Amino acid sequence: MGTSGEHMMSSIPHTLSLTLSQSELPDGATLLGVILSSDKTNISVMSGNHMAHPLLLSLANIDADICSKGSLHSFLLLALLPVPSFIHNKSQVQGLLSDRLVHQCLDLVLKPLKIAAAVGVMMSDPVGNLRHCYTPLIVYIADTLEQSLMACMSPKASPVSTAIYKQFRDGICHPPRTATETLHVIKTMCAKSPPTDLINFLKVAKVHQLNGVFELFWRDYLRSDPSKFLLPEVLHHFHCLFFNHNLQWCVAVVGSEELDYCFTLIRTPIGYRSFAEGVSKLKQVTGRDHRAIQRYIIGIVAGAVPPRFLTAIRGLMDFRYLGQMPSFDESALTKLAGALQSFHDNKEAILSMGVHSHFNIPKLELLQHVVPSIRASGAVLQWSADMTEHAHITEIKKLACAGNNQNYYSQITCHLDRTEKCARFDTVTHILSLCEDVSDGREEEEDHKHKHEHGPDEETDNASFYPSPTRKILNYFDIVSSLSNGDFPDSPRPFRTFASSTTAINLAIKPSLRMSVDGASELFQMPDLRPAISEYLYHSARGEAHKVSGHRQATAHCKVPAAGLQIWSKIQVQQGTFHDSGTVEPPQTLIISPPSQHNVSGTYDFAIVSPTADSDWPLNGLSGMSGSHHLT
Repeated sequence: MGTSGEHMMSSIPHTLSLTLSQSELPDGATLLGVILSSDKTNISVMSGNHMAHPLLLSLANIDADICSKGSLHSFLLLALLPVPSFIHNKSQVQGLLSDRLVHQCLDLVLKPLKIAAAVGVMMSDPVGNLRHCYTPLIVYIADTLEQSLMACMSPKASPVSTAIYKQFRDGICHPPRTATETLHVIKTMCAKSPPTDLINFLKVAKVHQLNGVFELFWRDYLRSDPSKFLLPEVLHHFHCLFFNHNLQWCVAVVGSEELDYCFTLIRTPIGYRSFAEGVSKLKQVTGRDHRAIQRYIIGIVAGAVPPRFLTAIRGLMDFRYLGQMPSFDESALTKLAGALQSFHDNKEAILSMGVHSHFNIPKLELLQHVVPSIRASGAVLQWSADMTEHAHITEIKKLACAGNNQNYYSQITCHLDRTEKCARFDTVTHILSLCEDVSDGREEEEDHKHKHEHGPDEETDNASFYPSPTRKILNYFDIVSSLSNGDFPDSPRPFRTFASSTTAINLAIKPSLRMSVDGASELFQMPDLRPAISEYLYHSARGEAHKVSGHRQATAHCKVPAAGLQIWSKIQVQQGTFHDSGTVEPPQTLIISPPSQHNVSGTYDFAIVSPTADSDWPLNGLSGMSGSHHLT
């Protein structure tokens, strides 16, 4: 349902507040916000590459946590737009005809949604009730070029504002380019030159920074405005901007060989991307690679670039990380705007290094609209193209490869129809099996009716009807709670899974090694292991907080009560998410391996440990923290 912008800033689910609120609808009507996405994609099959232009559909009413899980199939294939080759001898005219064809196809495909947005339409909800629904266009998820196509703008003009090419570097949020203004300019253009005169019409359109399309698909889509439904997109406007520009600036200043060498030295934990051959020669990289490089870039270039250059890069990095928050308040929005301003205050240092001649970058101008977009439409992370790019694989590429390399479009649609029928059949049979289980246990329930009378738990029953993600996240905090309550009396003692207020740790039942303290000290090259254990036991016996501080000299008279040690070479660590401590992150694996013939230095994953049970990191930075890479 529609919510206000103030509430939306602190909410995680998708929200609908662009131009239509629930108060504007007739009594009893329901608002179903439409999310569209389209982008050309290559279908790689045995017979060669083929191009497809899928149009995907979803609803803004779906919670963002559900919509972000590809296994839940929140995006469906609505249409396959044609990708023709025109015979005109001028490439500009070919591009114009291609753009016009896309808008004509969208105009045809979206006609039912336009009618529903204007007068409403009766739809059946999941439980069979009829509802009077309105379907405004909330978001059109697309990359920068696709946004320009949807807004009918030239690539040298912003698709959402009045800014043009030489104003992209201003660091100013220019006024929005409204739909009324664009349609008025197109009407003026048509009066000067007929749209059928392609070459002259293109010349007139170039004067007004338009692309030459005169029948836009959203011209009669009620309450739809490109400046409102074309929102900042994380994958292309954040991560691609970093890889295409910010990283290249660093490569130019530091040098490709030096930068690649630094990346090869990084020891990454399990599950993190490593770059054994550097990053300067990477091609066809994914958003995951972009994110991985961003984790290390500041530490790698620090000391090799001028301070103001580093500050500018740091400002954009802070902006990206802050901009991906799932919820915002005024303080967070102020920090977000301040991070972008920090870049603009120091960007001249990049030009002074000679690595770039200008900042007339369209993606850079679109960053100015992130804060206004969050105020109007919620967190930008929920409109990321990560899911739509993944849907291209599940809805197009895999299906095309499953056929016989003939008649791709018809075989893709046939495959989707059959898959949907199978999914519906599985859902119905699952519901019927639940009903049979209820009827079989009815007699037993009647016997205990007077002893245990209670109403049905509708939430539990309905939850089993919905699909679930294919990848489950194991919650070690719940396991610790169950162990504490005695739910698993046969579990070995001491428990191998334990937790503090912020972190849960899981160990295997059997340790990797059993040896004496002196043997472990020699194997792992830790001469101060015995005094460290002795010091820890001493402070623990007196009830004092023990703080590791500096190197301890090994002494012969240090005694420990244990005859040997149990050593785990791998542990799993889990914490709650930063913005919602009630939601856990996937467990991370930390490993330790002693020096060997093949690995002279051994392998040790580094961890930052808080000396107190309750940690307020990252608010206090690394103050009071201890570094540890020996896990025993």
